[in-house]
Amino acid sequence: MLFFLLTLGPAICFACGNILEKAGISHIAKDVSLKTPFKFIKCILTNPKWWLGISCSGLATIGYYIAMAKYDLSLVQPMMVLNPVLTALFGFWFLKEHLNKKIVCAIICVLCGLLLSARNMGENTGVQDLHNLWIFTAIVVSFVLAFKLFHKDLEASDSLIMGAGFGLSAAFYKSLSIDFMLDDLTLDTVLGLLLDARTFAYAVLYIIAFAYSQISFTRGRALFIIPFSAAVGAALPILAGAFVFDEHFPNNKIASVVLVLIGSFLFIVRRPRKFKKKRKKTEFI
Repeated sequence: MLFFLLTLGPAICFACGNILEKAGISHIAKDVSLKTPFKFIKCILTNPKWWLGISCSGLATIGYYIAMAKYDLSLVQPMMVLNPVLTALFGFWFLKEHLNKKIVCAIICVLCGLLLSARNMGENTGVQDLHNLWIFTAIVVSFVLAFKLFHKDLEASDSLIMGAGFGLSAAFYKSLSIDFMLDDLTLDTVLGLLLDARTFAYAVLYIIAFAYSQISFTRGRALFIIPFSAAVGAALPILAGAFVFDEHFPNNKIASVVLVLIGSFLFIVRRPRKFKKKRKKTEFI
């Protein structure tokens, strides 16, 4: 029961928070450009919808972090993919948005994946290899920088940076939670955290991810940004669970993770193709 409270609850709050943040920022972006950052930030900080969204996301983050400290990343992260599932369902129920066959298939894949992992709920089998954590981070950061450099689609690169930042920060948080008793902070624990390079890496990655989450909402579609970043943000900690934390991966958990990731990528809404009108050539005889 505690596992579902700490994972399903945050997934619902994240979905609500994303929608409210997007609504608040989209309203501001109509009148204020990112080219005037101070005015833009001032407008955001006085927007009640944005603050309500941030509050929902903050509440979700608390539950999510407690769950990461207690359970395997490969179990917690698939539950976070409920974020786009719930976003789609909320849009269908409250905003009367259409659910196409692709979205329905995505929902079925995610739910089937979560049902398959039910037997492993509550496991905490991880032990870490710090050397692999830094290698894993370097590989992911290199890939993201290369994508940003060579891929000109801002919507895709913003979403990738956002998802990678949150995903890697989750891996660093899990690493810190293994070595430090984060639920019982003492002066020695705080000093140890402040002097640990992983704390700095976590803070930098999280701040970059949060900044890009706000930037992406000003120039991209929520139906692309939320599923894409959620898929990347779920995939990276799951991979870290396998290669950094040596978590237990029985066949049903592998099948569960595959279904959840397939489902999360199916949620991504592609930008509609633009068809150029062909000019008709007239022949003069």
